[in-house]
Amino acid sequence: MSYTDLLIHTCDIGALSQGAQDAYGKPAETWPLGYTDEPCRLLQTAGREIIVGAKVFVSDWKVFLGQDVSIDEQDRISNVKDATTGVVIDAGTYEVLRVKPVS
Repeated sequence: MSYTDLLIHTCDIGALSQGAQDAYGKPAETWPLGYTDEPCRLLQTAGREIIVGAKVFVSDWKVFLGQDVSIDEQDRISNVKDATTGVVIDAGTYEVLRVKPVS
């Protein structure tokens, strides 16, 4: 069984982008989709502390993607579906806290 055979889900991936400024001059953050129905695998894990700057988050999920996918911290993953049936597993949004490239 190959790695790509293990990617049993699909998901949408949006990259952080700075939009128009709000009334206070701060640019609005948007996440336009760069990938739709991208093969992936979402796994629930034991909670683990991840430090991003001065903030500490508890991460309960890992997502595995194909090597050709470009993803960064602060991107968002959403609309996770079963790759075979197309049934929505989770329509929620996950923020990417850490990216660990596989060499």
